[in-house]
Amino acid sequence: MGSSVGSSLLIRAVGVATVLLLGRFLYRAYVQRSRIRALKAQGIPVLPHSWLFGHLPILGDWRADNPVDANIYSFHVWLIKNCRRYFPDLDFPPPVVYLDIWPINSGYAIVFDPVAASQFVQTPSLPKLDIATNFLLPLTSGLDIVSNEGAEWKTWRSRFNPGFSQRNLLAMLPELIEEVSIFVAQLEGLAGSGGKWGPVFQLEEKTTNLTFDIICRAALDLRLNEQSRTESSPLKLALLDQIRLMSKAANSARALPIGRMPWYNVAIRRNNRILRDALMPQIQSKLQTGSNDSQVKTIVDLAIKYIDKDDPNASKAKPNAEFVDRLISNLKVFLFAGHDTTAATICLMMKQLQDNPDCLAKLRAEHDAVLGPDPSRAVDALKQSPHLLYALPYTLGVIKETLRLNPLAATMRDPPPGFYLTAPGSSMRYPIEGWGVWLSAPGVARNPDYWPRPNEFLPERWAVPEGDPLHPVNNSAWAPFSLGPRNCIGMELALIELRIISVLVARRFDLEEAWDDWDKQKGLKDAPVLKMDGERLYWAGNGIVHPKDGMPVHVRLREHSPAV
Repeated sequence: MGSSVGSSLLIRAVGVATVLLLGRFLYRAYVQRSRIRALKAQGIPVLPHSWLFGHLPILGDWRADNPVDANIYSFHVWLIKNCRRYFPDLDFPPPVVYLDIWPINSGYAIVFDPVAASQFVQTPSLPKLDIATNFLLPLTSGLDIVSNEGAEWKTWRSRFNPGFSQRNLLAMLPELIEEVSIFVAQLEGLAGSGGKWGPVFQLEEKTTNLTFDIICRAALDLRLNEQSRTESSPLKLALLDQIRLMSKAANSARALPIGRMPWYNVAIRRNNRILRDALMPQIQSKLQTGSNDSQVKTIVDLAIKYIDKDDPNASKAKPNAEFVDRLISNLKVFLFAGHDTTAATICLMMKQLQDNPDCLAKLRAEHDAVLGPDPSRAVDALKQSPHLLYALPYTLGVIKETLRLNPLAATMRDPPPGFYLTAPGSSMRYPIEGWGVWLSAPGVARNPDYWPRPNEFLPERWAVPEGDPLHPVNNSAWAPFSLGPRNCIGMELALIELRIISVLVARRFDLEEAWDDWDKQKGLKDAPVLKMDGERLYWAGNGIVHPKDGMPVHVRLREHSPAV
């Protein structure tokens, strides 16, 4: 009798709890869906919306039109190309596009106008959205300058800024050239004999090793030699595995329900232990050797200058534990951000030059004119006159145009109550309270209101004088490194790396995609071919953008004929 009563009470309790949870779910669904209806009532253009599914069918359309491994970032470009499908009266998406994907998350306000974007990344610079900071949490525990806000961010950003100054990076130029020269030697080894094409290989694998070696030298003064190792170092393996686990959380942005599983925590702790064990000896070495009198200042050098500023009782002999934890977290985020997107950008720059041979010819001609007609003398020319790197306007145009059409990261911000955005030429106010505000770097970079011929690769647009029809209209429309005070601290390092690589590679090699050879190597000859917009190479992967299959290519040595 008593047990049956107890069972009955338990069933009732479970039933009441279920009803309450269902009621809460339905109420939140109503609130979320009502927000879009309220926007529409104000005359704000919105994507076709379902009371039941919100905008999840739109993401379904994107997924149906693209390969299964397409990166969510490609959604921005896809929406531009399909604008009239969803906004019949517009040729380009409105300044703010609202995306209601609840219950995946609360939804995004994607900003396609640079003037509107400046209102939340420049003045003011809103706090980072939790989905962005949570992405880094397994790697840094929230102790890094990307995740920090307010005084904590300002303090550590100011400490690290000198390490990424043009002066410090030019002092580091011999080390950077040394690493790129190893990359060049590897390309030579992969080229065929007698001017023939060599075997297929994944370019991103080579560029990742290159950029990893460079950031280790810049941050730690450590020669890791990833480019010449037969097996990757424990440091690199642990970091790449951690990035893989971090990227699991990005599935929610792709409207996939699978995120990080609890059992991943074991691997996350193991990777962090390996990373700490690899980084601590470098920190301890700097603490023991005292001040660095070299012109080149690494991240560790700059940090330990302040070892007693946060805690007067701390010293190089007895550093504060929290200080060391923060330094290690920042080193990890620099190693991650300093190699990943730059490695992919090198691949995409090669792709753009392959597809635009006239631009490649102009690039080579500029190198002849500034560095001399003999490509083998380029290293000596740069070492003797480092300023020549900044005397290559067309080269910089190639780099900036690559980054304009292929921006591989963008910021997400968390707006306060009552916050709204405006755009030029309209009195419309776009409320963004409760939305994750996502700067569409691909969108602002293709906005025809700010870019003449926005979908064309035109490096010369960066060299023409102001007033020329090709000249960029608004600096905020170029945002591959984000905008405002929270822009990427490593921008100058990335631009210098890309300059050196273009100078040492363009005149020495021909490089092209080699998909037929790749298919044969992988036994994929009769397998379905995945393409985006007719291209085998596209933005792929969870979280961070990577070129599909690491961009299979082959290279050949070329006989350079100087431009006349």
